[in-house]
Amino acid sequence: MMNLLRCSAACALLLATVGASPAEATTLREMTFVERVGASELVVRGTVQEVWTEYGEDGQVWTRAQLEVERVYKGDVDSEFLVIDQVGGTYAGNLQLVSGGARFSPGESVVMMLDQRPNGRLMPLGMSTGKWTIRIDPYTQGEIVQRFSPSMAEDYDHRFIPLPKAEERQTLGDLEDHILSVVESAGASPASRPSEVRR
Repeated sequence: MMNLLRCSAACALLLATVGASPAEATTLREMTFVERVGASELVVRGTVQEVWTEYGEDGQVWTRAQLEVERVYKGDVDSEFLVIDQVGGTYAGNLQLVSGGARFSPGESVVMMLDQRPNGRLMPLGMSTGKWTIRIDPYTQGEIVQRFSPSMAEDYDHRFIPLPKAEERQTLGDLEDHILSVVESAGASPASRPSEVRR
């Protein structure tokens, strides 16, 4: 199914660029929420335990985050922890900037849409667009979610990201309901509750 989705996306991109001018060929339509859920191998909620950087086998700097899984909305997870990879970051004084890359910090609670690459790396689908930070709304004390992705040249600490305007805030419950409705309408297996994630 995933191969069919990827093949369809590649064919659509090829058809869109045939006969197009260079400016038109570089314009890509952003995936809808439904398409992103459908294209994700995994959609999970968890807490970042550790973040580190290292050189990959391709010679690039990779930022890696260990995520303790608390809930699975889509896919099968048979481990308490996942390692999420994002190309870019700083290692041994070498800064590799990647525009739009997802950022992580220890203790951060997140909802992630993840794609497994052929090299085995588990990466945020659409980079920072595949990640929501969960935080407490200081005015309602309810859990809200937001996207925030500063440059990799800047320090990142989830505790100090700007609070969205009141009209732009989305509750965690609304995001979860939206994800589950898409998963269930696609006929995927039911989501796992936190207690069902194997320890």
